Amino acid sequence: MNLSEVSIRRPVFAWMLMFGLMFFGYLCFRQMGVSQLPDVDFPNVSISITLSGAAPEVVEMSVIEPVESGLTAISGIKQISSSAAPGRANINVEFDIDKNIDIAVQEIQAKLGQIQRQLPKNADAPIVSKSNPEDQPIMWVAVYSSKLTRPELMRYVRDQVQDMFQTLPGVADVFLGGYVDPVLRVDVSTKKLNQYDLSVMDVINTIQSEHTELPSGRVEQPLKEFNLRTLGEAPTVKDFEEIPISRRGGSPNYAPIPLKSVATITDGLDDVRRLSRVMGNV
Repeated sequence: MNLSEVSIRRPVFAWMLMFGLMFFGYLCFRQMGVSQLPDVDFPNVSISITLSGAAPEVVEMSVIEPVESGLTAISGIKQISSSAAPGRANINVEFDIDKNIDIAVQEIQAKLGQIQRQLPKNADAPIVSKSNPEDQPIMWVAVYSSKLTRPELMRYVRDQVQDMFQTLPGVADVFLGGYVDPVLRVDVSTKKLNQYDLSVMDVINTIQSEHTELPSGRVEQPLKEFNLRTLGEAPTVKDFEEIPISRRGGSPNYAPIPLKSVATITDGLDDVRRLSRVMGNV
C-alpha cells in the first residue's frame, strides 16, 4: 500500500496530513533565523608595493604587470584588481569562496619571491596581507587640540590614542586618517651651498654618516662583560644643527661646516598628501 492508495481510500486523512504539513511548515518558517547581512569571510589578499618617486604609468608597467602575470599561475583565483598611484601599487586578489585564506597567502608569498627579481631594484619588498570587505572602519573619532602644535598632536595620537584603542576588546585595527609622521625637516639653501661649494648630496651623506647609531660591541673582563653604546644621534634640533659637514664631493673637508650654515632645520611634519577635516578643523 502506497501513499496514493491511502489518499484515495481515506481522503479526509490526506487533507488533514496536507494541512498539518502546511501549518507546521508555516510555524517553522516564522521561527527560522535569516540574516540580512551574513558574516562571510571572503578569501581576499592584498599586495602593496612601493616604488618611491615613480609615476603611475611606470608603476603599472614595471610593477603591476609582472606581478599580475606571475599570480595568474596560482589556482583558485577568481579575480585580480590593481590600482597604480604615484610611488605605490596596490593589487587585490580574490579567491573562490572555498579557498583557504592562509594557504592563499603562502602561495602568493612564494610566487612573489620568484617575481622579486623582475621588479625594479629600488622597489620595496611586497607587503602581503589578508583583507576582508567587511573589515572597514565602523567608527571614526576626531582628535583636535587648541593647545598642542600639529607635530605634538601627531605624536600624542601615535603614542597614546592609537595604543589605547588597539587594546580594546573587539578592535582589530586602528586606521589614522589624517595622520602625518613627525619629522625633522632640513630646508637647504641653494645660495649657501654655492657659497661653500657644497652639493645636496654632501648634506645627505653627512646626515647618513653622522646622525646614526652604530653597534659598538662590548668590553670583556675576566669576571664581567659590558655592552657598549655609541650615542651617535642628535637628541635635539640644536644638536642636529651643529653636525659638521666634513666631506665635500667625497673628499675630506678640513674646515668642517655646521649644517645650520647651509640649511634651516625645523621640527615639523612630513609632506602632507592627505587631510581629514572635521567641523572645519583640519
